[in-house]
Amino acid sequence: MIMTADLYHHDPKTLDLTLNAAARVFARHGLHGLDMASVAREVSCETGLDSADFRRAFPTRLDLACAIALHSARSLVRDQLADREPGAPRERLERLVRRHIDHFRHHRTEEDLRRAVLPALRAVHPGRHRELAELRQSYRDHLRAVVAEGAAQGRFRVTDPGAAAAAVLEALESVLNWYDPDDGLTAAELGDVYTDLIVHHHLGGPRE
Repeated sequence: MIMTADLYHHDPKTLDLTLNAAARVFARHGLHGLDMASVAREVSCETGLDSADFRRAFPTRLDLACAIALHSARSLVRDQLADREPGAPRERLERLVRRHIDHFRHHRTEEDLRRAVLPALRAVHPGRHRELAELRQSYRDHLRAVVAEGAAQGRFRVTDPGAAAAAVLEALESVLNWYDPDDGLTAAELGDVYTDLIVHHHLGGPRE
């Protein structure tokens, strides 16, 4: 169970709206900028959810930050694994890279929260930490399958698809370290940069 008195009795759209609103509150004020009562009031004003229901669902800042991080991670992994469009491994990998970057552009706060809560979760809520870790593992397994197929076809020059997939995922995570959408680099241009970095540098794919 992710929340002690959760919002699962509401429809998924309500949960989505609530967590997105809470993420925007953290984006404006920071993780520790407001007390939980103030966070609840802002979320309630934006969504119409009763603030008492919100506080029961998320009694602590860590509960809320964890729920936001898990919600975002599930969305990313679900969208990536749902790609069933045909194409060569390189084409599928490029779509994955661009989806990943688009997700990080629109969910920067959620991904920052994921990084912030992971160390605490390992000690305080190992079940939640395990769920985040398992989501990341399923994503890495998906990447490994794409890379292994490309290597089998001679399109990627890698000897260990698992290690290569881990390197690709680490490279994609690095977007958070430096990219600012206001600096002028568009999502398409950023996708070009990372596609080139991953396909040619990490995977040894030929330039066509």
